[in-house]
Amino acid sequence: MSGFFVLLLEQVTIFSSVTAAILIAVRLLFKCRIPPRIGMALWTVLLARLLCPVFPESRVSVYNFIPAGRDLMYAIRADVAEEALVRTESREENPYVLVKAADGLEAAEEELPEQADAHADRSLDLGAYFAEGTDGTLDADTINRVILAVWSAGIAMALGISLAVYERAKRRALAFTEPCADARILALYRDIGARLGIPQRRLPPLRCGPAPMLVGCLQPAVIFRDDVEEREAVIVLSHELTHYRYADNPLLVFSTFVNCLFWYNPLIWAVRRMLREDIEVLCDTRTLESCGIPGTEYAIMLCRGSAFDALTAQAGCHMSLRGRQLKNRLTTISHRKHRRFLPRIASWSLCAAIIAVCLTNPIISQNTGYADVIANYAALTGADERSLTLSDTVTVSDHLAALSTLFSEIGAEDARTAIGGGSLELFRRQASGKVSDELWRELSRYKADEVLTVRSLSVLNACAAALFCEIREPDGTSPIPRVLSVSAMERITAGLGEHSASRLLAAYNRGVKGADVQLDAVYTCDMMELILSRIDDQWARDKFRGFYQEIDLTPENRESFSESLSSALGSLRGVKSVYVRDPGITRVEENTLAGILGAARAGQREDVYYLKETEDTVSRETVRTLLDKAGFTEADALLDTARIGELASVSEPGDYGLTAVRKNALSSGVTIDSTRNEAIYRAADLAWRIGVIDADEDGWIWLEEKLTAGESLLAAYRFAAALSAYGTK
Repeated sequence: MSGFFVLLLEQVTIFSSVTAAILIAVRLLFKCRIPPRIGMALWTVLLARLLCPVFPESRVSVYNFIPAGRDLMYAIRADVAEEALVRTESREENPYVLVKAADGLEAAEEELPEQADAHADRSLDLGAYFAEGTDGTLDADTINRVILAVWSAGIAMALGISLAVYERAKRRALAFTEPCADARILALYRDIGARLGIPQRRLPPLRCGPAPMLVGCLQPAVIFRDDVEEREAVIVLSHELTHYRYADNPLLVFSTFVNCLFWYNPLIWAVRRMLREDIEVLCDTRTLESCGIPGTEYAIMLCRGSAFDALTAQAGCHMSLRGRQLKNRLTTISHRKHRRFLPRIASWSLCAAIIAVCLTNPIISQNTGYADVIANYAALTGADERSLTLSDTVTVSDHLAALSTLFSEIGAEDARTAIGGGSLELFRRQASGKVSDELWRELSRYKADEVLTVRSLSVLNACAAALFCEIREPDGTSPIPRVLSVSAMERITAGLGEHSASRLLAAYNRGVKGADVQLDAVYTCDMMELILSRIDDQWARDKFRGFYQEIDLTPENRESFSESLSSALGSLRGVKSVYVRDPGITRVEENTLAGILGAARAGQREDVYYLKETEDTVSRETVRTLLDKAGFTEADALLDTARIGELASVSEPGDYGLTAVRKNALSSGVTIDSTRNEAIYRAADLAWRIGVIDADEDGWIWLEEKLTAGESLLAAYRFAAALSAYGTK
């Protein structure tokens, strides 16, 4: 959890620093030409950036161009606890299965290949960064807690110092003052308050002192020099009561509190100084508007009272400043008189532009909808999941490499060889003379580092299909997926009645971790129980069970076992009995048992349902009808297959394998945005028919649209699904 807060602190610090730098640059560039009200409104952009990290994503966000910006936002969204783990999978030792070996029976022992740790280099939070340099003596979580402790201590110290300075300045400002007793001045004070809309009961007390200012926040007081003329008194009192009416002192106190939260950032302290100046400038503008005094006379009065006590000013808003601040105030008054401010439309346009680039977050959601596909591919190849998620575009060679990887995964080595193992140059050589001249000319123009578009994706798929895959027109039938994820099965059965759902579930077996059901000579009791529970037909259960004899593994019985059986059983620990197949079984009987076992077979993934290899009590036509009733489409099947990552080929295409085609393509109203090149049109149409690309909401396919990493990987998974459904030539 400490890592998350450190990441959040990093993100707020970096983004707010960039925002502060932009606002300071705008202020220095336009100097005093921005109208005071709009100038003050700009500082709220920084305040929002400091206090709220959640904003909509946008392509115009300035943080898209900051290298660490997108990485930080991605890391914050991700589960920090999981990000720290090494993403490797290990399969538990199979407690059930004994498989055939060349020299007899031996215990199955299968391990997954080690996956590269795609997240080992993610030193995004400071704790992980500094932990790398400690040679393991300190872990990242400890360093993150130290960082948060230092930050908290800094806040406490900054707040304590700021409060002490404020109290000292307030006491100093009030030390040489006394309540005003001049009835004429008090009457003028009340009249000005009424003109500004301040009820008399809410007027702060008026005191006579050395310098005009509004002192305090919770119990403010106006300090006023009693040796000024009445006209100057109107200006001074109007100015201080304007500060009071618009709560400028609480605003300064709040800005100090924000500064204390980010005490380590010098840009925030610089902004506070400029904010204080802008508060005075805006108050001058409001005072001139309310009292109707000429700007020249107001400026002269400011110069006359330019004495400034830096310490006393910490207690509130001071009427007179000196140096550069006084110059800026006088310049603003001059611009107001001569109408030299930026036009209002230009000013608000500038404000809107700053909001658009600063109050938006970098885009990291382009691939969020493909998180399952990206995670599966990253686990399969060891690729960096973060880089894939943040990738706006991919190249032609990247897509060919993904296809090569998936073809290898599903055992389609011929297909992998046909595309040159992911090499664009080898793919061109394979396609030469085997595809149409138009397609080959298009393919020959591509470069390996060229950004992948719908057009180039369609051409790559069309060339690959021409080389090794025979894809036919849609046959109008719904798919019967060989595998279904648990989440997909839950969605399907939720749309069916209880009886229909139970019939569909009878056609599938849910995977069991570690249990790879196959025809073996020896089964543990757990495995035999699992097999029998999956066979619905009573005759088939009795038949299968009848060919196995339960044997107690007592020392006496072990002495009579054959050498191969003794070797196999010797690896079992804590097993009291097993089921051994009749050694006199004939080939015909063995085939019968294998057929019966087809109803019990399933894979080793608990998150997947596997279609039974035999129809058992539910026919394929019934399964298809139930899937149609639940509204399960080809697109749903393709996406679910991509999520599972199980794209195994089938022996009889079109039987019950995954059908990666769309029904009634011609009547769906899909329009491809290019008709000049017939070969490109046909390639895009083929890619759409087999589900590789999708049309937009209006039914258009835009050939020049660039594809993100997630879209490219989903297209690769779908094409591999089409290959597994139809097989190779």
